[in-house]
Amino acid sequence: MGYDRVLVTLDGSKFAEIALEHAIKIASPGANIHVLSVMAQDAISEMASLVSAVAQPPATEDQTWPPIQKPDDPRAAHAREGYLRQVSDWLAQAGYDVTVEVRPGSVIETIVSVAQDGFQIIVMATHGRSGIARVALGSVAEGVLHRSPCPVLIIPARAVPPQA
Repeated sequence: MGYDRVLVTLDGSKFAEIALEHAIKIASPGANIHVLSVMAQDAISEMASLVSAVAQPPATEDQTWPPIQKPDDPRAAHAREGYLRQVSDWLAQAGYDVTVEVRPGSVIETIVSVAQDGFQIIVMATHGRSGIARVALGSVAEGVLHRSPCPVLIIPARAVPPQA
């Protein structure tokens, strides 16, 4: 018996997309899998997204990722929503009820706020930053884990096999 309402967070990096594969391992057949991306409104969070995206090639041929526009730019939100639909399309084909959402805001607080809408679990990847990068950028996964109203499945960077 799996979860009926699963929240998956994506930041635009290829690495974060691994969360989608883990989501189906714990989701009930036909479950609602809600794919969320937060457009950070503060410079540090946006820098974290930028660093993450630079570390991995864009998930699509669309060069609008990572968005460097203001979070209230409707074109940036539309591009990000298109990205979410593209990377999660296979879930709908597999029989899941897939919804996508792009929200502006503080990354941790926005994820936690969305989770409070009745989601049973959050699935997210962590980039495994350490040292100065972690101090400067913080840990979104850690922040969500400590504030979440539901269980959080965190896929650590070391659990992802390297790309050939």
